[in-house]
Amino acid sequence: MSVRDWKNNVLTASVNVHWKSPGMASTAKGPHTHQRGLSLMLFAFLANLLGAQESPEPTFTTDIAPILATHCIDCHHPEGIGPFPLVTYTDARRRARQMAEVVASRYMPPWKPLSSHSPPLQGDRSLDQATIELITKWAEAGAPPGDLSQFTPPEPPASGWTLGPPDLELTFPEPYQLTADGTDVFQNIVLRIPIDKRRYVRALEFLPESSLVIHHVVIAFDPTSNSRDRDAAEPGLGFSSMNLGEAINPNGHILGWTPGQVPYEAHPGTAFELTPGTDLVLQLHMQPSGKVESVSPRIGLHFTDEPPTRTGFVMLLREFDIDLPPGVTDYPIHESVTLPVDVEVLGLYPHAHYLGKDMRVIATLPDGTERWLLHIPDWDFNWQSDYRYEEPLALPAGTRVDMRYTYDNSTANPRNPNNPPVRVTEGWGSFDEMGSVSIQLLLKDDADLPQIEETRARYQIESGDDLATNFYNLAVSLELQQRWTEAVTAYESALTIEPDNAYALNNLAAVHERLGEPAEAIRLYRRALTGDATLVNTRLNIARLLNFSHRTDESLELLATGLEQTPASLELRAALAAAEQASGNAAAARDLLIAGLPWHGEDPRIHLQLGQTYLGLNEVENGSRHLETALQYPVTHEDQLDDTATAALHAEAAFTLALLARQQRNLPLVLQRLHQTLAFNPTHSGAHLLSAAFAIAQEDVSTAQVHLAALLQLPPAQRPTEDELVRNLPYPAGVHAFAETLFATGDSAAAQDLLSRRATEARANGYPDWADAMLLLLDQRSADLR
Repeated sequence: MSVRDWKNNVLTASVNVHWKSPGMASTAKGPHTHQRGLSLMLFAFLANLLGAQESPEPTFTTDIAPILATHCIDCHHPEGIGPFPLVTYTDARRRARQMAEVVASRYMPPWKPLSSHSPPLQGDRSLDQATIELITKWAEAGAPPGDLSQFTPPEPPASGWTLGPPDLELTFPEPYQLTADGTDVFQNIVLRIPIDKRRYVRALEFLPESSLVIHHVVIAFDPTSNSRDRDAAEPGLGFSSMNLGEAINPNGHILGWTPGQVPYEAHPGTAFELTPGTDLVLQLHMQPSGKVESVSPRIGLHFTDEPPTRTGFVMLLREFDIDLPPGVTDYPIHESVTLPVDVEVLGLYPHAHYLGKDMRVIATLPDGTERWLLHIPDWDFNWQSDYRYEEPLALPAGTRVDMRYTYDNSTANPRNPNNPPVRVTEGWGSFDEMGSVSIQLLLKDDADLPQIEETRARYQIESGDDLATNFYNLAVSLELQQRWTEAVTAYESALTIEPDNAYALNNLAAVHERLGEPAEAIRLYRRALTGDATLVNTRLNIARLLNFSHRTDESLELLATGLEQTPASLELRAALAAAEQASGNAAAARDLLIAGLPWHGEDPRIHLQLGQTYLGLNEVENGSRHLETALQYPVTHEDQLDDTATAALHAEAAFTLALLARQQRNLPLVLQRLHQTLAFNPTHSGAHLLSAAFAIAQEDVSTAQVHLAALLQLPPAQRPTEDELVRNLPYPAGVHAFAETLFATGDSAAAQDLLSRRATEARANGYPDWADAMLLLLDQRSADLR
């Protein structure tokens, strides 16, 4: 019998025995009257007893300690950011009433979003109502300890790496000295990332070390020298600003740290790329503690060999026109954007300063359904963070995303830094105001990137952010969609704002080149080069167009001038050497490449070109040596290739050695080199064609057909033409093998046409037997088809 059933039976029996209806005469005398009183007392006692069994008084050991361990001690431990520890019973008993008050007001734990107004968020520290009531009840009961012999104080949070030892740890060259007094400090620390090849980051962890003074951190990367230049312009470590300049989050990622935040792990398939020469920039928001503090956090990077397979994207909504008069309590801003493609939302980073009040981000689907993305009804600049969903949220194309914020610039706002309030406008300073939300998206289809790039650029321009950069980005997105005329207009708009923008000039020239206007392209390329003589690709583009126009001398002079300015440019050196060789100056090409070895001796590209140049000069031994070197060297150069390009380069070196072996009539070595070529690059058309030719010569028709079928599977621009195939295969057996391959792959019409035309050609050239053999094969295969 259950407790509830036992309780009901006892109480029902008591009523039946001892109570009577009004007006009924009692026959009970003496002791029976006393028995009725005892029964009523027993009834009350059992009711209280059984009620207590259903709702026992909460204790620290049983009820409160698990809550503190889960939600509080990450910050409230002896070395934590919290102002006092909550690890032991004594700690908690002293703060029982205060704990009840702050959880009831939801001031603590510090979790600002409403859980009911977003998908489930990673690291949600909020308490449900039942837990809040339990803490309140415990405090009101006098904070009873329970059986403390059953309580083991939890271990404080580990001070080491949550994800294990990182592949690369970055530290400050010296601690940053935070002054004892003053207001909030925003300091940007620039750290060079010591890598010599491209790496992919799958996770990032920040260890504050001095967490008592670090309020939050924004983490960005700068592939330019901008951040280093700003650091050098200010004395001491780093530079002071809320504006990160050229430092940005990796495309598709939002990186930062706040107390209690879990390490950042990239969504599967979205590891981000780091290239040599990139700086990591930490923007530290610090709060003086009353004494000088040495700040020296650690940053751990975890790498993967897997490049990204999914495309991430960050859509930024931002209000630039903020003007808060003193005394206003409900100042609204509203920004929206409509997503042009299907996406998944991974998370958001809302941002405002001290006067922010209420933040809402809502998605309206094409059918009118509204979905909360995030709602912070009590914004607090001191507890800002980025928020990541436990699972991606799918949003279809046509979804409108709205950002609606309100601000309070009155004395009713306890966080208002000005008393009395003053006028506050938009700006980067901590006492200016801002309103933005960065939305981390994952594209369903990588091919959609230009469309959403276009949407972001148009949104920024329409919002009044009419920087040349936004028109430039719009133009690039249009160019990627092959909307050439619109791209020209956007590039010209960028140049109206910045007439000497070399990148816009270069790209505009490339569009005119695509439109079949080489003269205009050369004119614009030259303008770009005048603005920035170090633009290697621009110089190469001009040289290429000059060569097409048979202006070889101008091209050589242009390349030579560029190489004098930047002798460490492998691209310019290689282009000039190729141009010299094409002009019949193979020795000059060789000497140019040899002079580049001190810079590029460990780059297989220069060894490949030098080997081919030596062979052109009949210097077989030197040529073979450099081609073998190209095969052995991986790319460790700062201007490196990706894995696919490196494999293609190695394939070209192996194929050149195959051609050399053929010239030397070393058939086994030819076959070995061809096999090596196809191992590096299975789609190498030259290797397949030469392999087919040797197989036919050895009467191995089935092997030849395998290679010919591989050629037919290549895109038309990559495979040899029919004439090239016939010319390079043994004749007429090659025609037969090619026709049989066409029949086998289902292209009977092409096979019949091939045999018919080549038979006519053979007869016209005086080879009637060959013509008859081709027509016989045509008749046989045509009969089979019938």
